[in-house]
Amino acid sequence: MKPQHFLALAFAQVLWGANFAVLKLGLDTIPPLFFVALRLGAVGFLLLPFVGLPRRSQLPGLLLLALLLGVIHFGTLFTGIALSDAATSSIIIQIQVPLAALAAAVFMGDHIGWRRWCGMALSIFGIALLVGRPAFQGGWVAVALILAASVSWVAANMQIKRLAADVGGWELNAWPALLAAPMMLLLSALTEHGQVEALRNAGTAAWFAMGYQVVVTTALCYGLWFAMMRRYPVSQVMPFTLLEPVFGALTAVFLLNEPWDWQMVLGALVTVSGLAIIVIRRPQTVAQPVGPGA
Repeated sequence: MKPQHFLALAFAQVLWGANFAVLKLGLDTIPPLFFVALRLGAVGFLLLPFVGLPRRSQLPGLLLLALLLGVIHFGTLFTGIALSDAATSSIIIQIQVPLAALAAAVFMGDHIGWRRWCGMALSIFGIALLVGRPAFQGGWVAVALILAASVSWVAANMQIKRLAADVGGWELNAWPALLAAPMMLLLSALTEHGQVEALRNAGTAAWFAMGYQVVVTTALCYGLWFAMMRRYPVSQVMPFTLLEPVFGALTAVFLLNEPWDWQMVLGALVTVSGLAIIVIRRPQTVAQPVGPGA
């Protein structure tokens, strides 16, 4: 791998990790489902001039992806982050890695050896240490929501694999976002309140969080991710995702002054160690992921 590509992948993971803390700034003001709707709409309209409109034959598959990724994944993830602390959320969401390995075994015939089983056990044990901390906010409701987001992320990646032969990377960002935005607006209207007041009272931090989501997370990070995925094998690119939870936790602690203790450090180390075993042992036959999931 060329040095500039190595640095680009590492830089993308740093920005992706920081996204959890930045997102928390927006969710402190704007209701989570409404925030998702605004993000999806902004992403879709930003990319639409470059990708155009999908063909009618592509709509059924795109609608399913919009439901899995735009509505279920982002809806449950953002709500879970709103209830929890950003540092722990950035690590808990990594449960999607062992879930993806299990899905590959069940649906794609992938063989899981004893090393990856050990990696799964380690990562789950590490997450249990994190959520069992007295300082952990949100309780099991937040954990359940983030776990649901992880399951839907895995399902969305399987749908992306089905669409990848006919739909490009930028289209996979733009079209499902446009389709999911109205669904999220309706869901927000039915389940949340104070959306107009939230927009009126949104300060610099909230709008910065929204801009970061649209420009940095989507345009920059996903752009780098898709470019490197096309250039290098999955086995070379995936290990970089181990940086995301590390920088996610560090950014939350230093930017938001979230509390940390040795149980959090231990849980993070155990989780990342388990993820490293899974990712490094991951065969190239596994479905190409859409990204780290935030």
